[in-house]
Amino acid sequence: MILDSLGDYEDMPNWSESADVLFGAGLTLNPSELHGAITGMLGAGYAVDDEQQRDAALAVLEKALNVDLHGEVADFSRRTIAATYSAVCDTDFAFTPMLPEDDEPFEHRLMSLGRWASGFLTGFTQAITATARAGNPVDPGAAEALKDFAAIAQIDMATEENDESEHELEELVEYLRIAALNIVTDALNNGA
Repeated sequence: MILDSLGDYEDMPNWSESADVLFGAGLTLNPSELHGAITGMLGAGYAVDDEQQRDAALAVLEKALNVDLHGEVADFSRRTIAATYSAVCDTDFAFTPMLPEDDEPFEHRLMSLGRWASGFLTGFTQAITATARAGNPVDPGAAEALKDFAAIAQIDMATEENDESEHELEELVEYLRIAALNIVTDALNNGA
């Protein structure tokens, strides 16, 4: 089974672990943006079934995010690609956007949410270009979600933390989760 070779979604690093790897390598890349780009690639139907495809996916990520993924960061990215793929394929809907924990400052979580949405869009776009599908129409449901992602990527960072804004943040996270799952599932089922 393909998922057995990929590893379990439980292997998904959390935001803090990801930040340690990325920032430790001297990158200023927000882990949420990396995860969003990986998910966007999957949403465009980019195949990551085997090691060779995951290696090719690194080149797409490098272009999408304008970073150099090598050494430990490349290994970490491959693991995150595999774990993300496993999570979106999981029948228990284990997938969730990689965001800072709830005890992190509100502004930090809000900014990371916007970066995840932005990463999804750049990963999706770069994967479409890399697979020469740029001329193909995007499913209307996916197109609507992508517009919403673009709006979320421009989220107002000056939003004050209160009970209402916390609730709205939770709703946006859940929306991104479900919309991304739908886009990726459709791409996987239709062989994009």
